Amino acid sequence: MSHDARALTVDVRYGTGKGVARTLRRGGRIPAIMYGCGGERIALSLDLHTLKRTIDPERRWNTWFNLTVQEEGKGDRSESCIVVDRQIDPLHREIVHVDFLRVDPTKEIDVKVPVEYSGRPVGVKAGGRLKTFRRYVKVAALPGNIPVKVLIDVAHLDSDETMRIADLKVEGFRLREKPSAPLAFVEVAKAQTEEESEDGGGGGGGGGDDDAKKDKK
Repeated sequence: MSHDARALTVDVRYGTGKGVARTLRRGGRIPAIMYGCGGERIALSLDLHTLKRTIDPERRWNTWFNLTVQEEGKGDRSESCIVVDRQIDPLHREIVHVDFLRVDPTKEIDVKVPVEYSGRPVGVKAGGRLKTFRRYVKVAALPGNIPVKVLIDVAHLDSDETMRIADLKVEGFRLREKPSAPLAFVEVAKAQTEEESEDGGGGGGGGGDDDAKKDKK
């Protein structure tokens, strides 16, 4: 599961404001900022196409980066980072700004990862319907152990059964959700529900007739 940081070169940015940002974007670059781990906030700029090529195609915005920070008149330095925020142009659907957070490769960080459900539940084979409740879950992992996704096997679920966070077994990272939070549930088959309802209704009706007879007496 462990993976290496992906190398990305960025430049220290001295100018700020909308005018500077527009100039950068016309040149194929975007503004960014880096902060965290007790370090100073640093304004950056980077090549947009290089960023897109560097992003892990599976982890996407959970990519772990090793930034080479270039500053005029100073030596290059390396920073371990992840992207914690980004701005997308609503019209062109293009990235226009990113926030990098410094991370310690030896310490866990909290991130959200997608979930994927697999298997055909026993209850579904019997005519029930599977309901799922999560598209993402929060996990705590080392930057190099961030999972691509959390696989949830629901094949064992029978009718009227619920699978919860506590039922998941994971390795290399920790789940950061309430253990009682539901993940999936199999609704009872409609025909079975109607049959139980009819049986219950018949019993209730009989009781009502007996009570009426008693009242007449």
